[in-house]
Amino acid sequence: MKRTVIILAVAATLVLGACRSNKNVVTQEQLGNREVELPCAVFGQDSEDYFGGMGVGENVNMQNARLAALNAAKSMINAKLGGLARGLASDYVRTQAGGAQMDDVQRIAEREVVNVIERLLNDAEQVCEKMYQTPNGTYQSHIAIRISKKEMAENMATALSGDQKLEGMFHRDQFRKWAEEYLKQYNGK
Repeated sequence: MKRTVIILAVAATLVLGACRSNKNVVTQEQLGNREVELPCAVFGQDSEDYFGGMGVGENVNMQNARLAALNAAKSMINAKLGGLARGLASDYVRTQAGGAQMDDVQRIAEREVVNVIERLLNDAEQVCEKMYQTPNGTYQSHIAIRISKKEMAENMATALSGDQKLEGMFHRDQFRKWAEEYLKQYNGK
């Protein structure tokens, strides 16, 4: 206890000393950098009900710029959900399966969850699109998409309840409720 108090006192002294420092702070503007506004960024953020992603694509062909932006938005969501999906499946399986069958069941659950994510990304709702033509004649596309956390939980429950190996241990409604809560708490940060 005494050691903890001493450590906290030293840490507080260091923090307060750092706050009193008179070093000149160089701003980004002084370095020659300027902030760039991303038109659809606010729509590409996660919320309690949705996973969001925003992408930018540039090309001499307008349609290719749109496709690049859409793929970048999907990649952003997929990057967020890769670990989350595996964690969700393994956490649920750990609470339901026992012993030797757990690894097998976990692999099946993860595969099904990844398949659901791929399907949802293909059908993602586009919530923002802005197209600009740059001074050099190329097109720059900004696209934001989102997928519903509730729909994701329902689709995962349906996919997992259809697997014969999981059938004995899987409770669709229980999983759906559990997954909805799990996903609501995740905001991709």
